[in-house]
Amino acid sequence: MVHGDATGPIVVRRRVRATAEQIFDLWTKPELMVRWMSPYPGAVDCKASCDPRPGGAFSLVMSSRDSIREVSGTFVLVDRPRKLVFTWIGPLTNNANTLVTVELNPHGDETDVVVTHERLPTPAICEGHTRGWRNILDHLADVVSKDF
Repeated sequence: MVHGDATGPIVVRRRVRATAEQIFDLWTKPELMVRWMSPYPGAVDCKASCDPRPGGAFSLVMSSRDSIREVSGTFVLVDRPRKLVFTWIGPLTNNANTLVTVELNPHGDETDVVVTHERLPTPAICEGHTRGWRNILDHLADVVSKDF
């Protein structure tokens, strides 16, 4: 499910069969991030670094056969296992300092993952990031269905 107006914020939701703690680890441990963090459908090819503490930085290089997406940012809030807030900056945001909030809401043995992306500068960038976040959450769900 996706909500948002022409320039955001965009909100993408997905219920995943894993605990909030497991999903939090997938968002904050580079060795796990590389297994699912990709805005492209199909195979995941990602390089990641991550220092999950307020003021800590992360960087991602996500590749497909035809394209590369580079993103970096800084953590604003790290509230294990419920919430992450971080900046999201890269060429596809026109290097604008955008803001992403990831909320993890447990429901028994499943967790609702809610990604809210704010401050995206144009409608086209909102559309592209909506597709990207959908693919990212598809990959996340796929990884937990195989490994947890």
